Amino acid sequence: MNPFSRTFYTAVAVVAFGAGSAFAAAPEKDPGQKDASQDVPMQQSTPSTAQTATSASAYEKFDAIDTNRDGSIDKQEADASKALSAEFAKLDANKDGKLSMTEFNNAKDLAAIKVDKSKTKGY
Repeated sequence: MNPFSRTFYTAVAVVAFGAGSAFAAAPEKDPGQKDASQDVPMQQSTPSTAQTATSASAYEKFDAIDTNRDGSIDKQEADASKALSAEFAKLDANKDGKLSMTEFNNAKDLAAIKVDKSKTKGY
């Protein structure tokens, strides 16, 4: 074997072994790359049919009582429902004299809130 061939084959072997060990080493994790344990999909909370119906009912009642359409129910508007009128002070969490949709939705028994149409006045 001539000296050139020996040098050539030695160089090829060194490159091959060096490249092989480079591929065999675990690659560094890219900061943006997800770990396999992160592939579990997130569970999304979807409202049940009963919750959706309650929310729709709450919005309908809120709109029926909010006769001046200002986005809140004042004490005068609340008087259209005996149950709501009785609970008004307790539901008015921030004590501003009106109920927001959030405060109204905190009523324990929304089903008990009946609207007396004769007491609702259009503005």
